[in-house]
Amino acid sequence: MYPPGFASPESNVELTLKAEELGFDSVWGNDHLTTQAYLKDLRPKPKFYEPLIVFSHLAALTKKITFGAGVVVAPLRNVLILAKQAVTLDNLSNGRFILGLGIGAYKEEFIAAGGTGNRGEILEEAVRALKELFEKPVASFSGRYIRFSGIELNPKPIRNHLPVYMGGNAPQVIRRVGMLGDGWLPAALTADEVRLAREKISEYAKEAGRDPRKIEVAPEFACSIAKGRAEARKKFVNSPMFEHMRSLSKSTFRDIGRLGLKEMEKRIFIGTPSDTLKKLALYEEAGADHTWFDFIGLTPKEVVQAMEIFSADVLPSFR
Repeated sequence: MYPPGFASPESNVELTLKAEELGFDSVWGNDHLTTQAYLKDLRPKPKFYEPLIVFSHLAALTKKITFGAGVVVAPLRNVLILAKQAVTLDNLSNGRFILGLGIGAYKEEFIAAGGTGNRGEILEEAVRALKELFEKPVASFSGRYIRFSGIELNPKPIRNHLPVYMGGNAPQVIRRVGMLGDGWLPAALTADEVRLAREKISEYAKEAGRDPRKIEVAPEFACSIAKGRAEARKKFVNSPMFEHMRSLSKSTFRDIGRLGLKEMEKRIFIGTPSDTLKKLALYEEAGADHTWFDFIGLTPKEVVQAMEIFSADVLPSFR
């Protein structure tokens, strides 16, 4: 979503410290094992740092900001090792960690890693298995893809609960969230789509005997914010995010049809602070609890500038 060379240990620290300084509640990172096919010809190659290790480093440098994995690709992970990593990070950060899990937007990574089976079923088993490990003194699990017995995972989550969210826009993800998840991490949905999905999540949660009010809806959006609309639109079209969203037309956005600029503008934030506030209000009314943004910029400096505009002109309305 950013140019090669953007991500570095230095920029990760810079952006996180700036986010905490500016009053943002959380910072998020995603998970890739290998370069996606549409980026194979890029030079230099993009760098994908392992998110939980990065968060552990950043937790030691911060005091209050929360770290969200949006998302760890569950079918590429050994669930026992993931559980140990997640609980360790939870303890080291004093409970400032949200574990988001998904199947991965790029199936090619799963195939390249020698993965077999149904990724959605693996995800569901992983969530169930993690909850056993986090909550039971001695945990066992017997599924089609995940099996273990007599595991004593210690330490336990620092507040007796480590939230597990699920990412994805598909109907089966919405069902899994209602049945199992602590939160939902969709990407680039319209406010109407969020509203309808929130209603479905509530229905599934009630069927499972769960309180839907305890399930957080936390959508992700690209955000190109500037003092003028034309400038904001130009920044977006000239950014790698434009191509990134087009690359998801066969996965995350496969049900939409042609994903052109007009359709993208319905699903992300492009405009002035006033435009951003009006659109955020629609999502809040639709049931979004926590929104997180990929701020558009070709360099960390440009991203910081966007964050500063957002912090000065948008955040105060939500404090």
